[in-house]
Amino acid sequence: MTTYHRVDLPGLIGDEPVGFLAAIGLQQQLMENSYLSWDPQDRHAIMHCRSYSSISDLVAHLTQRLTKIGKGEVIPYTSGFPVRRKPGAPDPLRIRSEEYRRLLERVSRRPGGVHWLKATVTDEAVDAQGFCLVNPLIAVRGRQTIGSFWYYPMLEVRQDPQRLLTEALTGWRRVEGSEGWLLDHRAIYSADAGLRGPGGSMAVPGATWLATLAVQKFGYDRRNGIDKGPPVPKGWFRVEGRDFFAWPLWSLPVNGNTLDAVWKVGWGSDGWKFSSISHGALQACIRRTHGVRAPNSVDHTVDLGIFTMCAAERLPRTPLTPICVDISLADARYGEYEPWKGWDWEAPHVGDYPGKYGWG
Repeated sequence: MTTYHRVDLPGLIGDEPVGFLAAIGLQQQLMENSYLSWDPQDRHAIMHCRSYSSISDLVAHLTQRLTKIGKGEVIPYTSGFPVRRKPGAPDPLRIRSEEYRRLLERVSRRPGGVHWLKATVTDEAVDAQGFCLVNPLIAVRGRQTIGSFWYYPMLEVRQDPQRLLTEALTGWRRVEGSEGWLLDHRAIYSADAGLRGPGGSMAVPGATWLATLAVQKFGYDRRNGIDKGPPVPKGWFRVEGRDFFAWPLWSLPVNGNTLDAVWKVGWGSDGWKFSSISHGALQACIRRTHGVRAPNSVDHTVDLGIFTMCAAERLPRTPLTPICVDISLADARYGEYEPWKGWDWEAPHVGDYPGKYGWG
């Protein structure tokens, strides 16, 4: 059986929007099948890896990925996105619906860009100015371009990756003059209408950079039960005209593929139900045994051990700000599947894993 190393990441706290997104971004950047869970006590991220046994190993890997970003590139192993703005030209990602297909064809000529573009903008609806909707995780101000959201955090971390990434994963040290790109509600932001580059302070550069790399995981997919109004990307919900980003914290280590299934159950299949309660808080109702189907067994679920739900909203030109969430557990409409406790990469004994070797 493969040995996996547990690496605790005390700097990435799951109920902070930028902390959660940074953990997802980190998992996206690992070149192996890693597993993510959260500590129920203080809610810090825990990564389980084959090749990396310490935070130093993770930092070394991320540093290597940074150094391999070529000239004119911004995102690791992605050369077709974001599209660079020519001097004096408008933002190439602020487009109208009739321009979307042409931009998609342009981006598809180089590796990696198509998925990022589809996660960033959608041609299914337009904003008040007639431009394609932009993923609400991405927020720019003044005259910043959408591509700035990835470019400047990468540039800042590249100056001292060893220190800044270690601080992001172990214990945050806020940096004067560091822009949080409206992902960090504890940072300070400039309101200058003519702002072109970074305009903020007291952010955590390493965490901000990793958080920007999580956007691809939460792209536009389907309307997830929204009957009125513009579509929202994966992970976003709408209650009484109020849009917010919501995510669970779980104790069972799961890989990226399993997390895709989690979002499909909770978001795409409307398995998470939200309602408004007093003082702007939310009530979240999820199934008592909330998880995904065990491999090769339609009659069992892998219980993820979800112990809380978190949420954040972004008002116009404001950072992603946490919302209080009360959670309730309810039985599924047609009864609960029997839970199967175990990691999806383990192969338990025949009797412990219904369906592993056939039915029953």
